[in-house]
Amino acid sequence: MDFGIDNNLSEEKKYKPAHFLSGYRFWIGTGIIFLVMIIVFLTLNYSRLKQHAAIHNDLENLSSMLERYALAKTTYNNRWISAKEHEMNVYTEEIEKCRSLINRMDNQLETIFSNNLPEKGAVKIEDEALWKQEYLKRVSLLLEKLERSNIDFHESALPFYDWAANIPTWEEILPEQKRFWILDALVNVLLKDVGVTKLEKISFKSVPNNNDTRYEPLYSTIPLTITLELEAERVQFLLNELLKAGIPFVIENITIESTYKKTTTSGFKKKPGNGFKNNNAFTAMPVIDIVIDAYVIDFKT
Repeated sequence: MDFGIDNNLSEEKKYKPAHFLSGYRFWIGTGIIFLVMIIVFLTLNYSRLKQHAAIHNDLENLSSMLERYALAKTTYNNRWISAKEHEMNVYTEEIEKCRSLINRMDNQLETIFSNNLPEKGAVKIEDEALWKQEYLKRVSLLLEKLERSNIDFHESALPFYDWAANIPTWEEILPEQKRFWILDALVNVLLKDVGVTKLEKISFKSVPNNNDTRYEPLYSTIPLTITLELEAERVQFLLNELLKAGIPFVIENITIESTYKKTTTSGFKKKPGNGFKNNNAFTAMPVIDIVIDAYVIDFKT
């Protein structure tokens, strides 16, 4: 009986090591298989992951480039650049033409009285007292020209400045110099064959201050009002001569104060066709009173 027990214990001891070794081999095999599967998975997917990373990077670069194009709104190439350079050259040439035109139009307004000196020619007056003397002389010449014409007027019709015994400063001279050239141009227009019979008044208007300092204006304006009497059929000729003057006049408004007043004798006689000429034989013509609101462009040159 003891012998049987010993045999059973001996067989149990042999079975346990064999069972343990069998289970150990199973887990080792399972681990090896799992490790091999991981290695195979990583090996097969590494190239794919690398390819996906490259595609993602390319998409990021493309997206960034498209965003820059979208902000620029223009794609540039050699043809576009060449066309743009040509456009810029043409633009620069046109700007220079405009500047030249503006300088010519503004030249008269910016001119200061000058004296003709021997061996020097015309020399700009720089002394205030000499300028005043020249101003008074030229005013007298203009008034004499009007007096010799058939235009009825009073000296107060022309707003020439009177400094009395005072000597003007250059701050006073510069605006009055421009006003003189404007009045000189207007008188020369009125003396032409435009049918003016009476000069009521020429007056300069004040200019409102521009409080907007964000932009530098290209020009300022010198507004004025012209009140006169002229032959009804000659209005268009007067306006045409105003616009042709060397001073850049702009006509804003024309008001007819009275139409076909009682006829008055006029020194203008109608010729065959549309023209008029001065004639010793006076003829009665219908006249009207008009008020012209205009301004002169003073360019910032």
